[in-house]
Amino acid sequence: MRAEEIDTLGIGPLVAAFDEGALRAVDVIEAYLDRIERLDPDLHAYSALWPEKARERAKALDRGRAANGSLPTLFGVPVAVKDLCDVAGEPTRAGTTVLGDRPAASDAEVVERLEAAGGVILGKTRMTEGAFISHHPSVVPPVNPWNADRWTGISSSGSGVAVAAGLCLGALGTETGGSIRFPSAACGLTGLKPTHGRVSLRGVFPLSGSLDHVGPMARSVDDVARLFAVLAGPDPGDPWSLGARAAVPSATVSPRTRGVRIGVDRGYCRTGVEASIAAVIEESLEVLAELGAEIVEVELPAVDDVMGAWVSIAAAEAAAAHADTFPSRSESYGEELRATLELGRRVDGRTVAEAWKTRIAFSRRLESVFESMDAMIAPVIPDLFVANTNLGDIQTTPAAAVAVRFTSPFNVSGLPSLTLPGGLDREGVPIGFQLVASRGGESRLLELGLAFQAATDWHSLRPDLDPPG
Repeated sequence: MRAEEIDTLGIGPLVAAFDEGALRAVDVIEAYLDRIERLDPDLHAYSALWPEKARERAKALDRGRAANGSLPTLFGVPVAVKDLCDVAGEPTRAGTTVLGDRPAASDAEVVERLEAAGGVILGKTRMTEGAFISHHPSVVPPVNPWNADRWTGISSSGSGVAVAAGLCLGALGTETGGSIRFPSAACGLTGLKPTHGRVSLRGVFPLSGSLDHVGPMARSVDDVARLFAVLAGPDPGDPWSLGARAAVPSATVSPRTRGVRIGVDRGYCRTGVEASIAAVIEESLEVLAELGAEIVEVELPAVDDVMGAWVSIAAAEAAAAHADTFPSRSESYGEELRATLELGRRVDGRTVAEAWKTRIAFSRRLESVFESMDAMIAPVIPDLFVANTNLGDIQTTPAAAVAVRFTSPFNVSGLPSLTLPGGLDREGVPIGFQLVASRGGESRLLELGLAFQAATDWHSLRPDLDPPG
């Protein structure tokens, strides 16, 4: 197989090619490293790249293949991890300068799981400072491979760009208020925000532990499902883990839509939403209905109060996460994260208590809405964001406040969400949407997503990074 064809393979076909002896892990990793060397100087997806470690890992996998019989789920699959996940012997900077270069003592649980399943970690991806809204002033932000003037999504910006540009086959994202969904929607990817506690947070530098999620980003639902099957499951070392209740999912799913009730709150989906994005929601509903889904009109609980609760909880927990370096080294922080940490230090106990009351009340009202539906549809990004002065950032604008209306409520409730590409805008840049399920409903989302992608080809489109000649 030619090197230029390797990055067109999904995880399943790639592992099958390894199993049949048609490919070696070293050849695949070399092809990806060559592509990174050629494209990443312009895209800035990676904050750290480990070519020699990746080559040695691939060689070791190839040597052990004959002795091991059946191959592990992610054998030889090139992946990247966001730079707030600990990798033993490497620094975890979390998009900051304040955390320095001290190497991590051990791997994050999610890193251990990727490697145990045969994955080859190519490096760490760039991200916004502390997983908040802006890249640190010292960081060159990633560039959207579809259009350099368009938003990459935050905070998993590098992960989104790396997968979209074919610089890895899958990547870890994290989110507190939309940071898996934003870059997935902006870069034409499939991204899964699991139920809170479904994937371990141990060894992942926090923004807000009670709101943080780790999840996979890839091109297709099938790839996301295979990554999620590896990542999910109980972790006794993580206090947020769901424990024994979080059964390990299957690596493969079947498309299923017939009789599934998909809810839509059209007022919610249209308020402050650009017409082309609202149109993608309706077109996607038509596809799902043609596949046998039942479309149900629902009314979600009001989100305005819970967005305020998100701010209070996130700021207070972020201040606790940075207590060792803030305010003692406040000059090392960028403007937006510094302001949020200052807010978190000022928030009083009564405000946080009220925020938690609002959070729990909203989550319970939302659970009651799910009694009439199996999943719901919503936008991810309400506007066709263009780049700001600090490329890739929304900054703190009214548009940002509108944006998190469709993401942060599902961090507050901890419900799972699957982002899918559903169309292109007038400039040929992807438009994504999300499906949300009740707690623990990832399998339902993956079934719906697989059926949608079997009927559409939006996920198979690629940015034009390899012009002829």
